[in-house]
Amino acid sequence: MLTADAEGEGLNRVFWQQEAQHLHWQYPFEQVVKYVEDGPRRRWFPEGKTNLCFNALDRHLALRADRCAIIHRDFCGETHPLSYRELWQQVNALSSLMAEWGIRQGDRVLIALPMTPLAAVAMLACTRLGAIHVVVYSSITSDALAQRVQACTPALILHHSDSRGRESLPTIPTTAENMRVVDTASAAYVKQLALHMDRHVPCVWLSSSEPSHILFTSGTSGVPKGIVRDTGGYAVALLASLRHLFNLADDEIFFTSADIGWVTGHSYGIYAPLLAGLTTVMCESSAVNAPGQNWWHMVAELGITRMLTIAGAIRLARRQGPPRASLTSLRTLYLAGEPLDESTETWVRDVMAVSCENHYWQTESGWPLLAGQGTALSAVFSRSAEVINPLNGEASPEGETGMLIIKNTLGPGAMLTLWQDDTQHDQRYWLQHRGQWCYATHDCAIRQGNKIVIQGRMDDVINIGGKRLATAEVENALGDLPGMVEVVANRTPHPLLGEMVALFVVTEALTSTQQALLKQEIRKRLVERCGRHALPRRIHFRYQLPKTFSGKFLRRMLLD
Repeated sequence: MLTADAEGEGLNRVFWQQEAQHLHWQYPFEQVVKYVEDGPRRRWFPEGKTNLCFNALDRHLALRADRCAIIHRDFCGETHPLSYRELWQQVNALSSLMAEWGIRQGDRVLIALPMTPLAAVAMLACTRLGAIHVVVYSSITSDALAQRVQACTPALILHHSDSRGRESLPTIPTTAENMRVVDTASAAYVKQLALHMDRHVPCVWLSSSEPSHILFTSGTSGVPKGIVRDTGGYAVALLASLRHLFNLADDEIFFTSADIGWVTGHSYGIYAPLLAGLTTVMCESSAVNAPGQNWWHMVAELGITRMLTIAGAIRLARRQGPPRASLTSLRTLYLAGEPLDESTETWVRDVMAVSCENHYWQTESGWPLLAGQGTALSAVFSRSAEVINPLNGEASPEGETGMLIIKNTLGPGAMLTLWQDDTQHDQRYWLQHRGQWCYATHDCAIRQGNKIVIQGRMDDVINIGGKRLATAEVENALGDLPGMVEVVANRTPHPLLGEMVALFVVTEALTSTQQALLKQEIRKRLVERCGRHALPRRIHFRYQLPKTFSGKFLRRMLLD
């Protein structure tokens, strides 16, 4: 593995120039990276033109047309393979239909689909046309979906009205001007698509730094922020990560458990395996596909060689006992999305008898920032990390908690900016440190020798089984409930999910019966507004809450 601190940016430029040669460029690039004015933003391979869909599909047809591109595990547990040729045909058909609907380069297409090949087809069809896809979690709440529609003003929404095992479906906004809404479960859509099945749509060649997609994350404000990703830099970075970090062979079958509305599902459930010409597994969420013995039987049946999931899923699997299926095909289990605990890693190594690698990254980074075995990690590739005191910017002594920063650049594949908000991107995420721009992760970390241990968020975000939920989002959802005076959301430990929501509530003078009814209303409201993962583990009723003189809640006292 090329480490981050090897010889600085000069070597990094040479490294990324070499890695870019593994991608098809319709028009070659002249420089590796370009600085945007004097700020922190970078443009990677800026003069080059390429296309994500071409690199994921078209260039593989000569040698891999009959190879399996996607294995779909549906919500009933049935398996359906799809070859590269079949995937290419479906992408061209949808591209042709979308072009007929008027979708053009730069248009946003919001994809609210379950984890079926159609979701991948829709993503690739967008990139083929140069449209910007905005994929949301397949079980997103109605309020969260409405926020994202308002933020990105899509020209098209693709959704699926058949529940396919999902507990609830969001209300699809239909009132926005110049926005087409298409139900892919409808007979009308199926009939329209059939008319385009033999069409071939040429790829739109995009400048490397043109946006390919937007992924929304709530962050700490409760307001969704649109993480904008480029085209060429993203493809180069993902291919490089498979070569130098994952060390994948040519026969891999890769299973990423995350929904494609999350960054791990985006990067390693769809794009990375397809860019490398490998096989990826798409698994719909359902009781028969839940973590544990179902997963281990799927690994054995499909011959899965690599698997990427979260530590919380493995903690759930542990409750069912040792795997009752052969895991001989599984070469490595990768864990990301939340800090890894030692007992989970030990169980993977000793009971599953599988190599376990720990990755740390964010939606903003697009692919891993740190990696290693155990809890102490090293920066990867072109990245250089440091732990600093966030108050004075000085390096934190070994063993002392500070904030993790990434020096100079996140490298290709990371966020370009925030959607329509360069200012917030520059001011929230970047700081000047010793004369250079550094990316502020806003995560607590401790340095152990030349490695780093991640502890969690510095700001008020709860990590529930890998899903980040802002405390402000919870508090805003509950603020107008009758009988409630004040509410503070905080985190509380959970043995399986890592963290859950804990609520501290000040009410009007309520009886115990009225408090019990209020608890029911709180749970109902949070599921409706934020999703089921927001269900609180604890609801504490208090006469008053600790505050500063200026009126801010003292969250640390509540944690204690």
